[in-house]
Amino acid sequence: MNCGVSTACFYPQLLEKTIDVLSKMGVQNLELFLNTFSEVNPCYVKELEKQIKENGQSVIALHPFSCAFEPFMFFTNYDRRFEDALEWYKQYFHAMNILGATIFIFHGDRKLGLLEDDLYFERFAKLRDIGKEFDIIVAQENVERCKSGDVHFLQKMIEYLDKDVSLVFDNKQAIRSNIDQELFVNKLGKNIVHVHLSDNNKVHDCLPIGEGTLDVAALMNQLKNLNYNGYFIQEIYSNSIKSRQQFFESYQNLLKQVSLLT
Repeated sequence: MNCGVSTACFYPQLLEKTIDVLSKMGVQNLELFLNTFSEVNPCYVKELEKQIKENGQSVIALHPFSCAFEPFMFFTNYDRRFEDALEWYKQYFHAMNILGATIFIFHGDRKLGLLEDDLYFERFAKLRDIGKEFDIIVAQENVERCKSGDVHFLQKMIEYLDKDVSLVFDNKQAIRSNIDQELFVNKLGKNIVHVHLSDNNKVHDCLPIGEGTLDVAALMNQLKNLNYNGYFIQEIYSNSIKSRQQFFESYQNLLKQVSLLT
């Protein structure tokens, strides 16, 4: 197991500047959060790839800005719009192939989406299978405002798709969904391929690692016992970070916890 950082932690700082800031902090493994259409352009992506290579960094995962559009594009009754969404997302997969990333983060439909669950699962499977053509893992993240924030929904999804479902576990989103983190991992851990990690306490659901009450070691060991061998990505919302030094110390705490596992 290893660890890294999401560039979303420094939003709205420009992506290429964030990459260099993280490089100077010694962060080698990145999850890139693309923030707009031009950042999917192959010319821009190739410049990013050059920058990342020169920094000695690696891209583990990619998070699309268009997650906000997924209810409208993927879970629509207008079939042509869904087909267009599949074609649009191939652009992300092309970008990931350039960057060397293998995990694609998917949010999905909103809680109040009207499509039947079975159709949701079938549409996810179509995107999943296209991802496989690019050697990409399309991974469903648990998100409080989405259907995926419900453990029972995810269990049903896994069963319907014959267990061929990869998950991103975000512990702060689990808290926002009133889901016990240990319970989530116990029930779904075998399908988790990627983790977004932050600390928390009774007042704040998103804190730098080491500033809350989360037993980070226990959570990591729980996943390790389920044969998790992916990355722990520090994803802390920028409004929870007061300084770069605070962020750096949080990352050092994450590194320390991961080093104790090996």
